[in-house]
Amino acid sequence: MSTNISRKLQGRQALISGGASGIGEATARLFAAEGAAVMIADIDDANGERVVHEIRQAGGLAHYRSVDVTDRTAVRRMVHDAAVELGGLSILFNNAMTNPSADYTEDQRWNLMLESGLSAYWAAAMEAAPILARSGHGAIVSNASIAGARMGIEFASEAYSAAKAGVLGLSRKLAKRFGPDGVRSNVICPGIIETPRWRGPGMPEPQFARRWRQMAPLGRFGRTDEAARLVLFLASDDASYITGQDIAIDGGFTMAMRFESVDFDSE
Repeated sequence: MSTNISRKLQGRQALISGGASGIGEATARLFAAEGAAVMIADIDDANGERVVHEIRQAGGLAHYRSVDVTDRTAVRRMVHDAAVELGGLSILFNNAMTNPSADYTEDQRWNLMLESGLSAYWAAAMEAAPILARSGHGAIVSNASIAGARMGIEFASEAYSAAKAGVLGLSRKLAKRFGPDGVRSNVICPGIIETPRWRGPGMPEPQFARRWRQMAPLGRFGRTDEAARLVLFLASDDASYITGQDIAIDGGFTMAMRFESVDFDSE
């Protein structure tokens, strides 16, 4: 394990949905390096098992569970079983969202994305809250997006935008309801991050993504490890008096967009 790790999560237990790739994978690796026992839940079994294996090779504690987050019963069982497997639960990172196939109807797209990207977050949080409260360090972090949660963006569907906007309202209600039990609830709102949804690290930049990247004052894609560090902050005691908040990690996109510097005619 790296010598510059602070072990902020030593002795804690974390459940991460969608932990087989992207922000979820980066968060699972960072949490484990910071001392947490991690349960990765995903539908991508091959990548999930790979991440767990690599975390263990690095000296961390990790387990994998195959879960379809469109099934609320399975989501609730995931939380219960994670607490049993890990010996408790201190952190829930709601991160998974199922992508619809290209041949889905609008109704199917709506139902899938709202179920996986909002209803599953609610089901997991409600099941986890009493367990998190018993830990004495209870934290729920949910992954939204600048799309819907902060602004309307043309590349995000109505279903995606509605789910991500709903995550903010859900998180604030969770903060109010479970704050007296010592459980905090916060949201990250990523912008354009190097994930498979946009592009993987080192891959060519898709044409459609170029102008969105150029509009951000920092002028680059965000990295999954940068998003993971924000999740770590919100899940750790460093954020012990922060709850009910949403934080954009978007290179300044939503607050200081540089639309005037982009040559739209050249696209």
